Amino acid sequence: MRVQVTPRAQQRARTVQQWWRANQLSAVTTFADEYEAILGRLAAMSPRSPIGVRYRNVRGHDVWRVRLKASQQNVFYSFDEAADLVVVRMIWGAKRGPVPGF
Repeated sequence: MRVQVTPRAQQRARTVQQWWRANQLSAVTTFADEYEAILGRLAAMSPRSPIGVRYRNVRGHDVWRVRLKASQQNVFYSFDEAADLVVVRMIWGAKRGPVPGF
């Protein structure tokens, strides 16, 4: 499947990576490593076997959540099966509180 990252999710990825570089210098696994790995897994998966847990339905699309353990970020995504596409909708820190709308 192709993976498309929304502009909002791209901005959050840049923000998280900047923070990670500035504050987690001794970490073995970085956000960038985890994020790159999950994008690869999303591209390789089937909509019939999604990764993570179903989060909720947004405008007729099931949104799924995958937690990145080391960076404690959640990646929210949905499918467009007709286009053979995974859409990464948001990246949000597990401890940041309520997730903003998609």
